[in-house]
Amino acid sequence: MNDSNLYRILFSVFVCSTAVHAQENKYTKRNKTAPIIQYTTDKCYSRSILVKDTLVYTANSNGSMYVTGLKSKQSRNILANGKYEELRDLFSANGMISAVQSGSKGVISQTDGSRFLSDYEMNDDAWKSVFIDGVDIRDSVGFMMGDPKNGVFQIFKSLDSGNTWTRCPGSVGAYEGEAGFAASGTNVQVLNDSTYVFVSGGKKSRYFRTNDGGSTWEYTSLPYMTSESSGAFSICMINQLEGVIVGGDYKNPDLCMNTCFFTDDGGKFWINAKTQTRGYRSCVIYKNGVFYACGSNGIDYSTDKGENWKPFADGTFMAMCADNLKIYATMPNGSFQIFELIDRK
Repeated sequence: MNDSNLYRILFSVFVCSTAVHAQENKYTKRNKTAPIIQYTTDKCYSRSILVKDTLVYTANSNGSMYVTGLKSKQSRNILANGKYEELRDLFSANGMISAVQSGSKGVISQTDGSRFLSDYEMNDDAWKSVFIDGVDIRDSVGFMMGDPKNGVFQIFKSLDSGNTWTRCPGSVGAYEGEAGFAASGTNVQVLNDSTYVFVSGGKKSRYFRTNDGGSTWEYTSLPYMTSESSGAFSICMINQLEGVIVGGDYKNPDLCMNTCFFTDDGGKFWINAKTQTRGYRSCVIYKNGVFYACGSNGIDYSTDKGENWKPFADGTFMAMCADNLKIYATMPNGSFQIFELIDRK
């Protein structure tokens, strides 16, 4: 597959204006007082967060999973057995909450939201030592992606809400130095029963898409800087055609060059945002007509489908989720912050 002939990339090099982005607006002023929930005093952080009803779940760098009651403000560690390495992602399906471990052995730990139930380990020698980057579940269909082994991305799918997993029938080769970033669990997405997408970074950044359940794949190259710390980190498609990819260089988080791209044709063309985010972004979500993207120097928002970005909140953030009223964004030192959604009425 020749990406230079397959798709044409639209992009421009854009350095954000410090004066414009540093300007305090009504959202950065209001969000200075947004409540912060300290769910543990342990020196850990969460790269994944999930809200369900009045409970917030965080999967943490020390192998713990905390559940926090939004009404009681009380937190408890569901996985307090010390058996897990860093947890990188969470997903909810069939009333269950599952945490994904990346490291020497890929494990999916399942709970009913209050206590540990079981571990799932794939009966496949190749599953061992897979570094899982992200998982997404839509209805009963799941897609999971891991870093390359022997030059091939590790990609799996589930047809039973993540209870069992099998390899995708099609193979996706990786360039040397190309991998996924397990920064927020949002570099993968299920669009429907047969359409899955994911993004890669490092010395090569690409957008991948299958329309037949993983049998065949197409890709588009993305013009991120080529280094081990840079590339595409997160994707959010809001339908079959429109979506946003964010990333950058996490070692140079204030660099505002080619951090965000948007598409309106399903990813055949990715267009550089006119007004970029304020730097590196590890997670992008969409709620009520607004995109939000977070990173180590704040949260930005876009009301025009990713074309222009404005400051929303200052701080250091890793992952986000939202319900109908609030945004929940993880922070360092076992905490998350709660923001009101932008009302576009």
